[in-house]
Amino acid sequence: MSAPILDVTAVRPGDGFDHWHQVTCRDFSRTECRRAPQAFRARVAIRRFGALHINDIWSATRDGERIHVTRSPQDIRKDPRDYFMLWLSLGGETILSQCGREAPLHPGDMVLHDQSQPFALEFGPRARAIMVSIPRPLLTARLPEAATLAARAVPHSSKLGVLCGTLIRRMTELDDVADTVVDRLSQSALDMFATTLESELVAETSRGDPRLERVKAFIRANLHDPDLDLETIAQAQNMAPRTLNRLFAAEATTPIRWLWQQRLTLSYRALSEGQVQQVTDAALTYGFSDLSHFSRAFKAAFGKTPHEVKRR
Repeated sequence: MSAPILDVTAVRPGDGFDHWHQVTCRDFSRTECRRAPQAFRARVAIRRFGALHINDIWSATRDGERIHVTRSPQDIRKDPRDYFMLWLSLGGETILSQCGREAPLHPGDMVLHDQSQPFALEFGPRARAIMVSIPRPLLTARLPEAATLAARAVPHSSKLGVLCGTLIRRMTELDDVADTVVDRLSQSALDMFATTLESELVAETSRGDPRLERVKAFIRANLHDPDLDLETIAQAQNMAPRTLNRLFAAEATTPIRWLWQQRLTLSYRALSEGQVQQVTDAALTYGFSDLSHFSRAFKAAFGKTPHEVKRR
């Protein structure tokens, strides 16, 4: 269920390191920052904007001091929350390290980080950024390759990046807007984020087998069919089942696992964004003939029931 605009200043400059640590290293997600820098000051303002959270983050330490925040596999096991974070650097120095890549951010640069994977964030003596928290299904429904794009920066020289960054900044300023408008704007913002990341980053990382893309397109076009199985997919694509399995193994999955992930992700989006009126409609639209099975699988995947996600 989405929500209207709600603003909270979670950390003020005089609150101290311990309060900042609780907000950033426990409330956002479980991370660690073990040593308090000298002369530490910070501000964190959180704006709930429909299904998104927009976090305006500023920190300052003594010259030469740096803030290091890490998320380990142990932290991930303790914290089931699963978001993507889209960062827009506004000033100072921020560096994201994830998936074997390092992304130093200059003002105007954007980068995606994936809360489901270990990462490290490093902030210089002065740093300011806006971080947009995005529920995973709402981005992967628009951009299935999102997880492969972590720590790949969209530079400030990108025209789409400038447009996207301007949108993010304006979303922190928008006031006195009806809830229904906020919902529509947050959905449009997600479309813009996905389009920017895809246009700027997917082409440079995509080296896959074109046969795999054709199979995926066929599956997406037939998600409504509850009888869609490995044999049906193989026959439609004139492939042996073992060939299908080999293609998907390159992405560490199977055809059927990928099929179910798509069904669940798109049903989450449909419920969250009000594309369907009833939970049953989402289940049937995406190929679930058993509502009980749909609810169990949905809860296992997202930690929430379909009724909890459904937009009121």
